[in-house]
Amino acid sequence: MTSETVLVTGSSGFIGFAVARALAETGRDVVGLDPVSPADEIPGVTAIGERLGDVRQMSELLRTRKIDTVVHTGGVSGPMLARDDPYSVCEANVIGTVNLIEAARLHRVRRFVTCSSAAAFGNTPPAPVPDDAPLRPINVYGATKGAGDLILAAYRAQHDLDGISLRLSSVYGPGRQTDCAIRTMLSNALAGRPTRFDWGIGHRRHYLFVSDAVAAVLSAIETARTEQFAYNIAGPDFVEMTRIGEYVSALVPGAEITFGSGPDPLGYRREELDISAASRDLGFGPQYGIDEGIAAYLTWFRDSGMLTST
Repeated sequence: MTSETVLVTGSSGFIGFAVARALAETGRDVVGLDPVSPADEIPGVTAIGERLGDVRQMSELLRTRKIDTVVHTGGVSGPMLARDDPYSVCEANVIGTVNLIEAARLHRVRRFVTCSSAAAFGNTPPAPVPDDAPLRPINVYGATKGAGDLILAAYRAQHDLDGISLRLSSVYGPGRQTDCAIRTMLSNALAGRPTRFDWGIGHRRHYLFVSDAVAAVLSAIETARTEQFAYNIAGPDFVEMTRIGEYVSALVPGAEITFGSGPDPLGYRREELDISAASRDLGFGPQYGIDEGIAAYLTWFRDSGMLTST
């Protein structure tokens, strides 16, 4: 048990909700900030239905709630919004993040953990990508995540804000509502619908099961101060999409899943991430290989009755 009070932004979102629940289960006091009401109430989590505000508003929140640690999972990641309304993505992911970082500096929080994205790397060389690889994003979302990382790193260096960035690979699992190939395959297979991708042949993904993402966040909160700032967080398998389709078909007899040879919808090349530093400094070790993760995700679909359209 601990008396630590943690602010989780984006606490109604996919990762934020799972993080808030896990933190509450450890006995921490958790304040969740999200303009969207959570799907379910979490015991031990105080939900505040607001967006990220300006520096004054964020400072007041940290002060009145006596926040010790910030976990920043909030922001916008929808690819369609990034394409059609890039300013809104920048406003949420860059300006909102800067306001929160500055408030954390003023309030002298113990630690600031941000959930960044491997999208900040953009195109990467065909080898395990180190944590310190150059950030060369090629889309607005990746650029906003990279910008947030660089700003937090500068605050760490210049203002001694103890920040850690976790660059997550493609996260999947229970609770995800936005576009995800694994979710599409499982949902369609269970509903008796075919899944047809125009892409996938020759494409590989480094997926991360949501429980492993949560474990990485908790480790980043609890570890002693690290010399390194940013860490790659990914699952143990860098796997071809066709292999994932084969496994889903084996788990759900009759599933019809086909792939094409078209371009990757991400629009850039995503390679395997080197997670050795996270293992060394954070004690991170993914517990779900792609097979175990998909099996757990399938069980959740069946138990929860979440057979949604895609």
